[in-house]
Amino acid sequence: MGKYFGTDGIRGKYGDNLDAALAYKVGLAIVAYFGKGVCVVGRDTRVSGPEIEESLISGLKRGGAEVLQVGVLPTPGIARLAMMNNALCGIVISASHNPPEYNGIKIFDGSGVKLSEEQEGSIEYYIENPTEMRAVGSVRKIPDAAQKYIDYLVDVVDTDMTGAKVWLDCGYGAAGVVAKQAFEKLGASVMMENCSLRGEKINCGCGALHPDYVLHSMVGTDYKLGFAYDGDADRLSFVFDGKVMDGDSVLYNIGRDLTLKDNVVVGTVLTNTALERRLEKDGRRLIRTPVGDKYICDLMFKKGYNLGGEQSGHYIVYPHATTGDGILSSMIITKTLYSGGKLGEFLELNLFPQKAIAEYAEQSIMYEKEMVGLIEEYTSRLSGIGRLIVRMSGTEPKVRVMCECEDARKIDEVLSVFRKYINSRRVNQ
Repeated sequence: MGKYFGTDGIRGKYGDNLDAALAYKVGLAIVAYFGKGVCVVGRDTRVSGPEIEESLISGLKRGGAEVLQVGVLPTPGIARLAMMNNALCGIVISASHNPPEYNGIKIFDGSGVKLSEEQEGSIEYYIENPTEMRAVGSVRKIPDAAQKYIDYLVDVVDTDMTGAKVWLDCGYGAAGVVAKQAFEKLGASVMMENCSLRGEKINCGCGALHPDYVLHSMVGTDYKLGFAYDGDADRLSFVFDGKVMDGDSVLYNIGRDLTLKDNVVVGTVLTNTALERRLEKDGRRLIRTPVGDKYICDLMFKKGYNLGGEQSGHYIVYPHATTGDGILSSMIITKTLYSGGKLGEFLELNLFPQKAIAEYAEQSIMYEKEMVGLIEEYTSRLSGIGRLIVRMSGTEPKVRVMCECEDARKIDEVLSVFRKYINSRRVNQ
């Protein structure tokens, strides 16, 4: 991670480590890096969004950029509109799944792809070393931006959803301007809640991080499909017939009817072994990347793979989406399950038991002889029956330990050993 960029753009509490002054500098830095040209700018519903947007656009204009302002729109929609308008970049003001007091700035290149760490480093250089600019750019609002994205989703999914009934929880975020209209345009019946654009409530007890909300809302109704989106709608949780489905099963079902390049699905080191085995049974295979949708996307784009995702609810169906797209994913699931106008079967995986812990520690602990020894020992013990993943968090100073095993009793034993060692090192330092 850099000084400003984390694992998914620049992010922080508004007024703390993210404010209007920084947004202005980011605008200048983006033009310094990409050059003068078209920049598409949009946001989610957060209360701080308009102020950050105004300052960011001021920086872009000062650099001579031509700004296309699309208003409130899901992150994948902004990435797509950047491509549609042959822009140099797309910029999203959002903190995704984080609480209302947070905000952030995500940047995509002209092909709708998140920036690499090297590109982020270059922009950080220009933030720290601003270039003197006296140009005067322009701003043009795109009032039909949401409709353009709705039309795109409908064209991609291209199916008759008459008879399908879907329950949508928009989490008071950007999905509220797109999701209902896209489903209804294909003929589905839609019940929608938390759809007003109230940024002070974004992600609060609802949305993708709280799928139990939509689960409980559907009780006593005849709705079987429930979808919950996070604040910028790049993440999805799915409820089917009274149960919250796990992310790996959702990924599997998204790919059921897709023709996959080289029969590959891209996951992460945390992807459950049950998905790997089911894909093998189907004549397909799983390729793993480090945790984070940017790593999934990077491999997909380099190799041309067209399906990837992670347990947290980011699903990428390439080339229709170049980043996680919760609304597109929910529409594909609905298309898969409503074959011939009748509700079909969701294939739920028989997951391996899996648990994880996160303990505060300095990164140096990963290189200590004792830690290396523990990792080697328990990796060997779990060989053939499970997996162990030990890694530093990408967002905070913590060691994350994930253990997966067919014998659930062994998981707690393994995690307790690592928790004890990590905490002992913190106490002794």
